[in-house]
Amino acid sequence: MGAIGHPEDCLEGKVLVADSNYSSPANLEGCREEKLDAYIPDKKFRTRDPRFATQERWKSGRGKKFGLGDFRYQKEVDEYICPNGKVLHRIAKKAIGDGVIYRRYVASEEDCLGCELRAGCLLGKTVRRRQLSVPVGAVPGNLLKEMAEKVDTERGREIYHQRIGIAEPVFANIRVVKRLDRFTLRGKIKVNIQWVLYCMVHNIGKIMSYGFA
Repeated sequence: MGAIGHPEDCLEGKVLVADSNYSSPANLEGCREEKLDAYIPDKKFRTRDPRFATQERWKSGRGKKFGLGDFRYQKEVDEYICPNGKVLHRIAKKAIGDGVIYRRYVASEEDCLGCELRAGCLLGKTVRRRQLSVPVGAVPGNLLKEMAEKVDTERGREIYHQRIGIAEPVFANIRVVKRLDRFTLRGKIKVNIQWVLYCMVHNIGKIMSYGFA
């Protein structure tokens, strides 16, 4: 941006939207340093959106594996009961992952080994027993949690939804309409030339259809 004459603070306050693959502490810290109004959801944000509650794709476990909601908590003994009636004991006071604090519970190998519900509970044939990681809090200054709360607001969902209409048509036009579904040249320099040419054609088409921004 500086090379084309913009000041260092040119991005301050600007809205930035990116898909969930860009959700990471490093990226969110970069957005904060640049003072961007960023909206970058985590990969589970659709499961929290009530607009997708009836769609099988976004249901917890996608209808295939038991989720936390399928386990019954026994507060008086701090244990969970699985759908087959077996006990999961707490094995650690807390564990931390991506700034989220979890309590961990685990079943015995004997209970899981011959369980008739095993296929709907364990991930992978080599997993010997079921574990639960129950979120109970967050590390202070957890950027991922702060961003999840921001995206989950009505304004956050409205802004993020606009990304579909801005970014996806570009890929669709270049890949499907312009038929660039693979590069036909070899080497970074030649591939970049081919990519830039297609981008130019794409932008010329936008100018012809809608004029200059």
